[in-house]
Amino acid sequence: MNVGERDELIFKIYMTYKRDYGEALFGEIIDSVSFDGEEFGSLPEGFDLRSMLRMDDFALDRLASSLGINKAPTGAKADVYINGEGVSLKSLAAAPAALVNHTARPGFEFACANANTSIDLLDDIVEDYWDKRIQGIITEDTRISDINCPFRNYKEYLRPILEYFLFEGTGSKLSDFPADYIIEFNNPLNESTYRLLTKEDAVNDVWPKLIFSLRSKKGMPRDYNLNTYRGKNAASIARWVRYHSGDYRGALHIRATK
Repeated sequence: MNVGERDELIFKIYMTYKRDYGEALFGEIIDSVSFDGEEFGSLPEGFDLRSMLRMDDFALDRLASSLGINKAPTGAKADVYINGEGVSLKSLAAAPAALVNHTARPGFEFACANANTSIDLLDDIVEDYWDKRIQGIITEDTRISDINCPFRNYKEYLRPILEYFLFEGTGSKLSDFPADYIIEFNNPLNESTYRLLTKEDAVNDVWPKLIFSLRSKKGMPRDYNLNTYRGKNAASIARWVRYHSGDYRGALHIRATK
């Protein structure tokens, strides 16, 4: 497993320990640590938390499984529920995950509808992206930190869309396991490295680090051709597509640097 997956398991096991000993997290006593309505089991009495740092992946996974702890399923926004609230975990020791994986325009239509936001302005921003990219003013990856970034001046418009993707769902469905807040950390056993982020905090925190790209292949219909594709949502997909650098590109990808 990768660093982020290990840290996620260690965090969850640590929370069960704190629950069992009536300890608090961010000032609130923990009385429940669960997922999908199933409360996690208890650690053996006298368990040494730091022993987890010496465990190989197999031993750590076996310990977690014995407590009913597993990696959150694909599509889940919450990794664990603490006192009934969904928590998305972000290990800063791991590579940053994409906020929005390659998603064509219909996926953003779905997201905007669920975020109670019109897609019209996003269409204009994407149009500006293509104008600047074709002119060579920007490259495929455009960073918020770049003065020419087409997305740079639209933080408040994009806020509910980003919140949706961070906490509520994807471009195809609402998550069965939405998150209420994010906890990020450098060390899952060191609470001094923890930060709790609300929806508003999360967008404010990630905004300066964002990179936007319009890409091909992933997120696009297989063997897509603008002139011949007549499949589902053809007209919507075509709104964002341009033939550039030898391929049809129209799936918006949003990620963050560290």
